[in-house]
Amino acid sequence: AYAIRRHREEPWTLPLFIKNKMINPFAAGLMSFLIDGSRTILVAGTRSSGKTSLLGSLMLEIIPRYRIIVLEDTLELPVESLRNLKYDILRMKVRSALLKSSTEISADDGIRTSLRLGDSCLIVGEVRSEEAKALYEAMRVGALANVVAGTIHGASPYGVFDRVVNDLGVPATSFKATDIIMVCNPIKTPDGLHSWRRVLQIAEIRKHWQKDPQEEKGFVDLMKYHVEKDELEPSDDLINGDSEIIKDIASNVKGWAGNWDAVYDNILLRAKIKEEIVSVSNKLGNLNLLEAPFNVRSNDSFHKISDKIIQEIGLPLSERVFPDWQKWLNQEIKKTRI
Repeated sequence: AYAIRRHREEPWTLPLFIKNKMINPFAAGLMSFLIDGSRTILVAGTRSSGKTSLLGSLMLEIIPRYRIIVLEDTLELPVESLRNLKYDILRMKVRSALLKSSTEISADDGIRTSLRLGDSCLIVGEVRSEEAKALYEAMRVGALANVVAGTIHGASPYGVFDRVVNDLGVPATSFKATDIIMVCNPIKTPDGLHSWRRVLQIAEIRKHWQKDPQEEKGFVDLMKYHVEKDELEPSDDLINGDSEIIKDIASNVKGWAGNWDAVYDNILLRAKIKEEIVSVSNKLGNLNLLEAPFNVRSNDSFHKISDKIIQEIGLPLSERVFPDWQKWLNQEIKKTRI
């Protein structure tokens, strides 16, 4: 038997996922914030749930000046597309977990080799075998100072924990090196004839537990899917500023440490920008605004404007950043019409 998987020719982007209702703008803003915060992220789900596509869209949120190292046994992530967009990206083809030997190196050797390449973002196509131990060893000792992300099979945060610890043999305490688990799965209609891909949960991993994160409340939802509204909703922990992961990100940024309002404002700002892209695209009928090239230019503009505002007032407040970004957007649209 043969399995043929047809992928989209261009990478998925967060605005594209908003348009297709896999996520909402707030979730996109939170994801963007977490990527900029250099977190360790696992995208979980069942087969054909959109894990790899979501991971590819998260890669586009990485600032292009950072080197990205991608490890895959089956080539599915949009490496060539990112390279064409001037990303500094290296792909390492590793041996499939199903093979005992081949001319290719194993995934765990690939991870250890990538650590010798210096400060880089590490993207693992799928965590499924012995490489999990090497990955968590690197994460625990802080060998990776930037984003670490990958996909894994699992229908819930505890399902991911069970797979990593009990199936793949990673020590339970090492699992704490995971910061965020995003769960995506298909939602079916009552008659079972239709289904839609949705991100159902964004959860953070607290670090206080000793043996079982489920029993010791080590999993805390930041966003959870509301089936009647058909979208993700922020949890009280997120709204009230009780996210340890986000506070940890803020603690390393001048002006954000101890200032939850400013941090939350930045997440909302990112959400507003993604939402505006989708809105303008719909209004003008210009689908190119949702694609990867424009997404990269938009992110670059956002970071440059934010840096300029920080130099002026110390914080990238949305009331200052968003109007300037809108001016940039209008200028870009005028260019495409000329």
